[in-house]
Amino acid sequence: MRYSETSERSAELLRLAIAQMGRHAAACNPITYTVWYEYVAGINEALRRDVEHLTQGGRRLDDEQVSELFDRHVVEITVERAREITGQLNRAIGYVTESTEAAGGRIRQYGSRLNAVDHHLLKPDMSVQDLRGHVESVARGTREMQDVLEGLHQRLVATREEVDRLKAELAQAREEVLIDALTGLCNRRGFDQRMESLTHLDGAACLIIVDVDRFKQVNDSFGHVFGDRVLRAVADTLRHLVKGRDVVARFGGEEFAVLLPETTLAGGRAVAEQIRAQVERVRIRRTGSDQPVGNITVSAGVAQRSGAESAINLIQRADAALYAAKANGRNCVTVAA
Repeated sequence: MRYSETSERSAELLRLAIAQMGRHAAACNPITYTVWYEYVAGINEALRRDVEHLTQGGRRLDDEQVSELFDRHVVEITVERAREITGQLNRAIGYVTESTEAAGGRIRQYGSRLNAVDHHLLKPDMSVQDLRGHVESVARGTREMQDVLEGLHQRLVATREEVDRLKAELAQAREEVLIDALTGLCNRRGFDQRMESLTHLDGAACLIIVDVDRFKQVNDSFGHVFGDRVLRAVADTLRHLVKGRDVVARFGGEEFAVLLPETTLAGGRAVAEQIRAQVERVRIRRTGSDQPVGNITVSAGVAQRSGAESAINLIQRADAALYAAKANGRNCVTVAA
């Protein structure tokens, strides 16, 4: 178990983690708390080194930096778990192999015994006593083989159940590595993997980068808890509008990415306009109140992949289109040249 502190120790770490969170600009969410918890607990040396490097000279960490720290140093633990499960799978398979080889040896011995008995039965002068002895020998060998085969069957059944459990655990661990904890969308790691697979495909494809307008003002005016609600609401909107092979990811901070394979620029722009219009209609209630807050809007940049264009270049062009949308007054969609 990764977190094994006592209740008294964890309470002290809670106080220290909250103090660290208060000194920085990142939202107070589970991701931020986990990063600072592992930092003050001293259980993640690589995380500690990165934090101290980033905070030199009194610099404050923002949402994007904390999210990157989480992906690099905390989520990676899940990758290690996946490797551990893979090792357990290999050991289980090795155990079955050893058991099968041992059973094979016993079967060969039994075969040799049967051959010897067969040879003796061919003798015309065999006495009844000798015949009885050979029959008893074959019977004992048969019972032993039944025990061996039953034991092998039980081991195979148990190992199959263990392998099925480990495979399910491995699939879950691999999936968790690629999921953003706050929104449930793909995280940047999962998005990068899908972008990489896109570079090996032919045909049109579009990338939309969506950014929540004036998100810092939202946090400052209504608090980080409300800000998290906004991010989840935008994520839900994207999830419901984008289907099939399309990929939706939290790109970082208040930015989202939508990858649309087999989609032309006109189609990508239409999807981006749907997203923008739907988010504008969303009403999110304030914390501890039934009063809805309107005027949550997004801007979006759209780019269509050109030929064998690299993923990095496609992202840069969509990002440039997003900045143009911001410059044009926000709550609009701009298409990359």
